[in-house]
Amino acid sequence: MAPTPVETSEQIAHAASLWAVKPRPLSPEDAAALNAWLAGDPRRRGALLRAEAGWHSLSRARALGPSAHWQDTAARLFPLPSRRRLLTAAAAGGGLIAASLLAVFALRQDEAITHMGEIRRLPMSDGSIATLNTDSRLRIDMAESERRIELIEGEAWFKVAHNRQRPFIVSAGQSRIKAVGTAFSVKKHPDGVEVLVTEGTVQAWSVADGREAVLLHAGERTVLREHQPVKIVHAPDAIDSDLAWREGQIALNGKTLSQVAAEFNRYNRIQIVIEDEALGRERLIGRLSANDPEAFSGALVEAFGANIHKTDKAILIGTKK
Repeated sequence: MAPTPVETSEQIAHAASLWAVKPRPLSPEDAAALNAWLAGDPRRRGALLRAEAGWHSLSRARALGPSAHWQDTAARLFPLPSRRRLLTAAAAGGGLIAASLLAVFALRQDEAITHMGEIRRLPMSDGSIATLNTDSRLRIDMAESERRIELIEGEAWFKVAHNRQRPFIVSAGQSRIKAVGTAFSVKKHPDGVEVLVTEGTVQAWSVADGREAVLLHAGERTVLREHQPVKIVHAPDAIDSDLAWREGQIALNGKTLSQVAAEFNRYNRIQIVIEDEALGRERLIGRLSANDPEAFSGALVEAFGANIHKTDKAILIGTKK
C-alpha cells in the first residue's frame, strides 16, 4: 500500500484558514470533523490558532468589502514576532517561529508595499495568495482574460488558484513567469530574477531575447538573466530554507555567517557587521527569528567566542577567538 502523503505547511495553513472563517458555533457535524482534523497532525492545532487570531483581527477590515481600497481599511502592517529560538550546530532541532498572520485583502487591481522588517500576506479576488517579503512592491491587475502581477522590487511567493482560462503571469523587469495552478516565488536581484517552485510547474522566460520558455517543476530553481543560458537546479531542501522568511525566520543552513548577517540586515534597522573575515566564513545550523539580530550575535558568542560591541545602529562582531 502506498504511503500517505505528508501535508505541507502551506496545505495545513490553507485548511486552517477555512476552519477559522466558519461561522460559530459550529454544527455538531462540523465540530466532529474539526476534532478529527486536529487529531490527524500535531501541527494543525497551532495553525488553527494562528488563523483564528488573524481572522479576528481582520474581521472589521473585511466587512468593508473588496471595493474599499486596502490601505484605507485596517491594513496595518504587523511586525515580525520577537522571540529567541537559537539552533547552533551543537543543537539542531525544533523551535520554528511562525510569522504573524498578516493583512488579508481581496485585491483586484492595486499596489502593495512592504517596508523593512514587514511581511504581508495578500489573498486576491481570484483565490490566489501573494506573500510579500521585506522591502517589496507588487502591482496587481486581475483582468478578465488573465491575472497580471508586476514585481516592481523585492520578493514575493505566490499560491495560484487554478484557472486555465485566466493565466497567472508575473513580470519582473524583462522576466516573465507563467502559472495556472501552482506555488512559486520570484525575487529581483541586481543581475537577474530568481524563481523557486514549491508546487506544480511554471514557465519562465525573458522578453529581452527570443529564446523559448523553460519549464520549472516543484523543487527546482533558476535565475533568469538577459541573454544568458538558463540553468535549472533541483534543490528542494535549499528552497525550503530560502523561503523560511514566510514564517518570519532566517534559515542558517548552508549559508556562511556573512550571508546570514546580510539576511538579518534586510529586516532590521540595527545592522550586523562581522569584522572578522574568518568568522564570516563559518557556518551554523538552524533557524532564527528574522527580527532578532541579538539572538544571532549571541549564537556567535556561544559557538565561537566572538567579541560583540553594540551601538545604537549596529552590532559589531569582532575577532574570532
